[in-house]
Amino acid sequence: MKQLLTYLCSFVVGAAFFSQVAEGTQNDHINWLTNYEEAVTLSKSTLKPIVLFFTGSDWCGWCTKLEQESLNTSEFAQAAGDKFIFMKLDFPINSPIPPHLAAQNKQLQKKYNVSGFPSLVILDSQQQTQIGTIGYRPGGGKLYAEHLSKIISDYSGYQKKMEAMSKQKYPSIELKKLYETAQTFGYHNDINLIVKEGMSSDDSLFFMMERYRLIAQEGLLGTNEAITLKQKLAIMDPNNEKMTHYHLALIDFEANNESTDKEKRSNDSAVVALLDYINKFGAKDKEHLWRLQMIISQVYFDKNNLPEALKFAENSYSSAPPAAKTKISMAIKNIQSQLSTDTAMVKHH
Repeated sequence: MKQLLTYLCSFVVGAAFFSQVAEGTQNDHINWLTNYEEAVTLSKSTLKPIVLFFTGSDWCGWCTKLEQESLNTSEFAQAAGDKFIFMKLDFPINSPIPPHLAAQNKQLQKKYNVSGFPSLVILDSQQQTQIGTIGYRPGGGKLYAEHLSKIISDYSGYQKKMEAMSKQKYPSIELKKLYETAQTFGYHNDINLIVKEGMSSDDSLFFMMERYRLIAQEGLLGTNEAITLKQKLAIMDPNNEKMTHYHLALIDFEANNESTDKEKRSNDSAVVALLDYINKFGAKDKEHLWRLQMIISQVYFDKNNLPEALKFAENSYSSAPPAAKTKISMAIKNIQSQLSTDTAMVKHH
């Protein structure tokens, strides 16, 4: 009988401890896990999101400040402890941690693209999708907990709208909100779905342009889809009243200069999209003309074609508003100085 009572007491204590771990709190403090697999298992079983806290315990002052002001307070534990699974990933400099934890933390830092500390990465409970990242925020534990909860609430609303998108037709203004959210958090599959849906919406031009941009980012501007799409966009705005040709020129320019063989391209081919736009619409688009001319000047300068760089900088100065002329004049003087130096070196040799 005594053994049975001892077993029952142990069971009750153990169950209570697991309940506290599952809820994330213990004695009004967050229970910080350190094992990712354990956090994922617990997250899936409790349907609670994971909060990954990337910190440098012995060197990061803002990490310590965040813990003292918010994460280690009872008000934070009471407000958020039963809503999340919490995991701490430490990157100390002078305090050694077990090698397996160091390796795990480094791998997760790379996986979730964490570049600054402190960072709290919030993950969806089932798919472990990254749904938000925040750093230090003032205001104390309660406000910090409320911000975490808002991220989850916003994500939940976003997910419901995405699920409903296949059953109902959204106006473009609603699709743009979904698109902005998907871009913010890098939901690449959703981005493509939203753009595809938007191409048949009441603002098809916007989403067709975004589709063209996505194709360009993938390095596929030579495909039939890209060529056809560009032709349709040009026809939809023949006089550039909606700045369609301007955006197409920028997309083509950026894609051209991001390509793997950009170093092999000639000076002119690197800026051909911008030159074509200036020739066709530059006279009517004074607002962007001087900016494009300075971009072209910079490209020529980087390729050490100083005469062309100077020509376009001077053209930019002529078409620029007064507020921009000072910086442009400084760029012109820099190019002229470089030209003089190069000329002197040639004469010397």
